[in-house]
Amino acid sequence: MVELSLLIVNYNSWRVCADAVRSFAEHPPLAADGKPLSYEVIVVDNASPQRDPVAEEALEEALRKTSGQLIRHGENGGYGKGMNLAFAASRGRRILVSNPDVVYFPGCTTELVRWLDAHDDAGAVAPFSYWDHGLNAILPPNILPTIGDLLATTAASLSPYWARRYAARRTRDALRVWLAREPVDLPMLSGCCFLMRRATIERLGFFDERFPLYYEDTDLSVRLRRAGLRIVQIPAARIAHLYGRSAQTVHGDAMDRYWRSRRLYYRKWYGWAGAALYDLCAWLLRSRFGRRRARLCPQKAIVDLGTTNDKPTIVLPRPVARYLVEGSLDPHFFLACAVFGSGDRWTPEDALFRAFGPTTYYWRVVDVSDPRRPELIGVWRHTLRYPTKIMLAHGITAES
Repeated sequence: MVELSLLIVNYNSWRVCADAVRSFAEHPPLAADGKPLSYEVIVVDNASPQRDPVAEEALEEALRKTSGQLIRHGENGGYGKGMNLAFAASRGRRILVSNPDVVYFPGCTTELVRWLDAHDDAGAVAPFSYWDHGLNAILPPNILPTIGDLLATTAASLSPYWARRYAARRTRDALRVWLAREPVDLPMLSGCCFLMRRATIERLGFFDERFPLYYEDTDLSVRLRRAGLRIVQIPAARIAHLYGRSAQTVHGDAMDRYWRSRRLYYRKWYGWAGAALYDLCAWLLRSRFGRRRARLCPQKAIVDLGTTNDKPTIVLPRPVARYLVEGSLDPHFFLACAVFGSGDRWTPEDALFRAFGPTTYYWRVVDVSDPRRPELIGVWRHTLRYPTKIMLAHGITAES
């Protein structure tokens, strides 16, 4: 039997998928004695409508070098169905699930394999995920959806006071993960990259194909935890997740699938009462009252850095021994990546800025000199037209 199977579902992501396969092959998994583990790579293409012959050939060439295979699915039945098809074709004792927009760094898969093999109570292990190739911005730990979280996010969407309370609590919870130096238990895994034993999948099942997109990983997390298995994130294992490249190509369809999957999740795990409560919250947010409340600024004050083509610079009111900069596309900060620094100002590193696109960013700076008592310093907003100068300086064009 093959020691490890890397499974990827591709949708309009030919170029980054080829990069993912190459980065994995450049840093293959090693056993505890340092010997290479046998592996295979299986990519399922979910009937991508956007075709790129050059990029497709690059992917097929990367797969040939790894003795991998490309399965061209005749339909886009969703991420879960595509991943189940890849699993059915695999032979590995260990299964590495990966998005196509992932870049593997040295030692990543080796660390995951060694930790999983050494802990029988681990159901899944995951790497630390970063937003950029420079490993500057840590992506947020996923929040397990519960009835309590549904009510909390609904209240936060309607009330600036509760929005600030929710963001503060989320930051405190996330710091436990972001500051971890040893493996840390998580309430749920992120579907972008994780490693499981084949035996665990065969016992509990893999992805529920009723979820059209998103929440497949959430559903799997619940089943793992109810089976008494741990979900663990390994700081020494690192990837860059070039977030949402497939979804960006069909954003409207992706969001429609997201909302359908979200409702299905509450129906599956909380019954008809959970689905009814979800529908009530959704109706409230879509109502005239909800839309009016959602337009309220959730922050007490936002410093506007203006609209530019260049990197933002945040000047703090005082020097800070250690601060946390949370970046989000949403002033509610329901989800936010993390960058740590010190001093009286912050500006993103070039490697991080290259991951930016033309949109509005919100930055929440928190004093974490004492991580037990995080203190909000302020919130800033910056709108980027297009990062022309920095991209040209690094030989990057809009087509890259």
